Amino acid sequence: MQSIISNERVCLVCGTTNDIHKHHIFYGSANRKLSEKHGCWCYLCAAHHNFSNAGVHFNKALDLELKERCQAEWESRNGGRADFIRVFGRSWL
Repeated sequence: MQSIISNERVCLVCGTTNDIHKHHIFYGSANRKLSEKHGCWCYLCAAHHNFSNAGVHFNKALDLELKERCQAEWESRNGGRADFIRVFGRSWL
């Protein structure tokens, strides 16, 4: 499944093409699989993924920003908030 927010192999935050990682926006054992299935992932450079404090796994503001952006896009494509909550278990909006 393609990403619903960006399929370019560049960091979604800074635009670099160096050391790119695939980040599942809704992570955890069950949600990681759902993220993959529903295209809720993006590419991030190592620094914006998990190699620095600016990375999404340590930066709560960036984590929430990506979750909100992805949820809004998912809802616009797939039905709405109630459907999103049914699939992912909660809302970030």
